[in-house]
Amino acid sequence: MEQNKPTTFLLADDHSLIRQGLVFMIEEIGLDAEIIQAGNLAQLLEAVENNAIDIAIIDAHFPDGNSLSVIADIKLLRPEMRILIFTGIDEEINTLKFINAGANGFLSKMSEEEEIKMAIMRMCTHGQYLSSVTQNLLLNSMQNPKLANPLESLSERELEIA
Repeated sequence: MEQNKPTTFLLADDHSLIRQGLVFMIEEIGLDAEIIQAGNLAQLLEAVENNAIDIAIIDAHFPDGNSLSVIADIKLLRPEMRILIFTGIDEEINTLKFINAGANGFLSKMSEEEEIKMAIMRMCTHGQYLSSVTQNLLLNSMQNPKLANPLESLSERELEIA
């Protein structure tokens, strides 16, 4: 990101309190930022179409759908945009799905304030953020592909039936 222009953030969450908390953290970090907000998937996609967004911090679930279904569309529209999934869903079960779909990071809303700030800063400086939980899951999935894809443990006949 250019040093002399503000970083444009898209904060997409159906809870305005979460979006306002993220605005507060971005301001507290002292980032030169332009902030766009979206409360549902339709607003999220409209914001992506109409704005040059550097970093999107997106919840996993919205009343009008799951953000997993739109990550590929977002990346087609704005391949340079970095996506951090910031959600309350179980990280151990869901993080690899979002990373494989094209997200550049995954962070639990249960994280402490300092980790959230660190994740925002890493998204700005490195374009990605992987928590220690996600790092371990990625390493384990590389070392044992059957953990990442349970279908790999099925026999040919079991796959045929499935």
